[in-house]
Formats: sequence, C-alpha cells, structure tokens
Amino acid sequence: MSAVAAQRFTLSAKARRHAQLLADVARLSCWFATHGRTSISDGSGIVACFEREFAAATDSSFALAMTSGTAALHSAYFAVGVGPGSEVLLPAYTWHATATPVLQCGAVPVFCDVDPLTLTIDVEDLERRITPRTRAVCAVHIWGSSAEMDRIVEVARRHNLAVIEDCSHAHGARYRGKPVGSWGDIGCFSLHASKTVAAGEAGVAVTSDPALFDRMLLLGHPGRLAGGQAAGTFAPEVTDLGVKYRPHAFAVHLGRSSLRRLGQENERRGRVWARICGELESSRHLAPLGKLDAADWGGFYNYVVDFVSAREGSCAEDVVSLARSRGVPVGLEAYGQNLLHRAPVFTTLDRAGLGGGCFDPTRPWDENVADVRLPVCERIGPRLIAFDRMMYLASDAFARRSARELARAASEVASDARCAHGVS
Repeated sequence: MSAVAAQRFTLSAKARRHAQLLADVARLSCWFATHGRTSISDGSGIVACFEREFAAATDSSFALAMTSGTAALHSAYFAVGVGPGSEVLLPAYTWHATATPVLQCGAVPVFCDVDPLTLTIDVEDLERRITPRTRAVCAVHIWGSSAEMDRIVEVARRHNLAVIEDCSHAHGARYRGKPVGSWGDIGCFSLHASKTVAAGEAGVAVTSDPALFDRMLLLGHPGRLAGGQAAGTFAPEVTDLGVKYRPHAFAVHLGRSSLRRLGQENERRGRVWARICGELESSRHLAPLGKLDAADWGGFYNYVVDFVSAREGSCAEDVVSLARSRGVPVGLEAYGQNLLHRAPVFTTLDRAGLGGGCFDPTRPWDENVADVRLPVCERIGPRLIAFDRMMYLASDAFARRSARELARAASEVASDARCAHGVS
C-alpha cells in the first residue's frame, strides 16, 4: 500500500456517498413536484411522518425535528430548566457543541473525566462534581459506544437532576436492550451529512415527557404551539421565543430516507469495525475503542484506536505519519487534541465582554471559566488515532490491510522509541 492508495480510497468513498445522496435528491424532486411545500411551519406532512418514525425508532413518545444537533441540545437544556445560576455536567472529551449550548442558556458547563475503555463520561467523577447548582447531566455516546446509562440515571434521580443524552454519534445504539436517547429526559441526535442518519443539516430531539416537548416547541418552533402541543403547557395565543429551529422540508425528506437505511448502514459499519478490531487483536501497541458488555454499537461515527504504547519519544503523530505513507487513511483524532476543559471558548475568551449572555451573570467571572484537571482525558486524548470517516465503505480486504499496516507502524514507532531510550 502507498499514500496514493489512501487518496484513491477517500475519493472513491466520497463518490459512493455522493451517489447515494443524489439518489435521495432525485426522490426528493419527485416528492416536491407532487407536494410543492418547502416550508412546513405547523409540523404536518413529511415532518409529522419523520417525527413519528424517529420516535418509534427510539422507543420515545415524541420527536421534534430541528435544524441541527446543536439546536436539539440547546432546546433540551432550555426545556429542563438550565439557566443562570445552574451547572451542567458533561465530558470534556466530545465535540464542543455538546457544551456551547449550555453557555447560550447563561449557565456553566462543568467538565468531567471519561472512562478509559469507552471514552464516555466517568460516573464516579460525575457524582463527585455535583453541587447545589447542578441542574443536569449530559451523557455523550461517543463514536457509537453507549455511556453507562443505568448508573447515570440512578445518580441523577438521587440528586434530582435532569438527564440529557447526546446521541449524535450513536444512531441505533442500545444499552441493556433499550435505545440510546430513551434513557434520559431528552435524547438529542445530529443529522449532519456525515452522520449515519444524514439530512445534510438537521437534528432531532426525542422525549416521552409531553411538557418537555412543549417547552422545546416554545423555544424554536413558530407555528406549532397553537395546535401542536403535547400537554397544552402554554396558552395557544403564545407565539414562541423567536429562536427558529424549524428544519427545511428538503432536509427532513433526506433524513427520512436515511433513517429507513439505518439497520443496513449499522450492519455494514459494524462489519468493517469487526475486521479492524480482529486485525488489531494481537497488537501490543494499539487498542480499539471499547464498549460496555451491556451495550450494542450503533452509528459508528468513526473508528478510533488508542496508541497505548505512547511515551516520551513515541507519539501517535509518528504512527499516523508512518501509516499514511503506507496508504492507511488515518489521522490524529480531533477531540483528543482539543479537550474542552482546555479550549479557549471555555477558558480564555472574554464571553462576558461580548454581550449576548453566553456566561452566568449570577457568578464571578472566574467561576465561569473551566479550571480542572482530568487525568484520563489528558493521558489518552493525545494518543488517539482515527480512521478516515469514510472507512465504513471499505472492502473487507482494504479494512484488514489498513489495520495490519497501522499495527505495523505502531510497532515500529514503539520499538524505535524503546531503542532510543535504552529500553530492551
């Protein structure tokens, strides 16, 4: 294999992904010619169909389509009462949009460490960080691996906290047989073009609490309060709070088509992951991301491995460079390189000086910024290596060959480091 082989794979995979998208767009054009509606403000038609099908897929009573997964998280935090004077517990190892909506609510995100096997939130660390200000916890099912939801829910209920699930990587994943998104008060999914259920740009929130559904409507869905509330929480003459999170009908159509393929997609992505894990099983230097025994993978947003032999003089960047030169489509995993408790938006950016309320005015500024040590995140994050996100389209042969070459690169880098440091 060579670097050219990796480039060819990426280009071929993108072409196949785009071909599927074009097929969906062709069906969308036929739908539009028949129905002719590009904006559906009352939640009827294809929006109602999609929400009903997504709720059923997650064993939830209600689903609410949004413009993005970020919008879904903002709506969820708002619905459970996150605001000035409150805190939300969440992992530092995740995409920043898990935490930035907390700022938009005028609250403080409190970052927690992660479990070294699954990279999901460490439940014991979470409980240690609960204070009288804590209003909610957000569990992230990272890369399709479920968090330990039974323990998280038990801790949250004991402390009277709301539970939000960020399921943006984990469409179709389950924990103890129950779909992710249905364990907490609200589950939030991204439908970004890169996700397993893809709508270009969209998201969806699910819940079985009708009052929480109504509160999410109030925040960002003009036109639906009068006839679309689940519990009649607000007077019908109330409009909304002006944050427009209503998705485009085209995106909903694409998301609905993609949702119908979820089982097939997870089967294909799981097969490729199994091939990679099988090839790495004998490696002393690489460990694939793990899962809890009670969890079933879903979503498979990316394939991530830990260069466990990293030490001074031996780093994941060297492994990536060597593997890429041999045609393996890998790179340093971005979240591990940009842990949120160290990110400028949560530490050094003067949010109070910007206006707009992305800080907690009830607290001194030094209590608005992250200042915490998270040893597992800080140890493991820089060691993480991710395959190209299109790897799920790889043939069995290419997946196996790529994993073998990555293992060989890790072994050589680790051996060179031991020799350089006089380790036998």
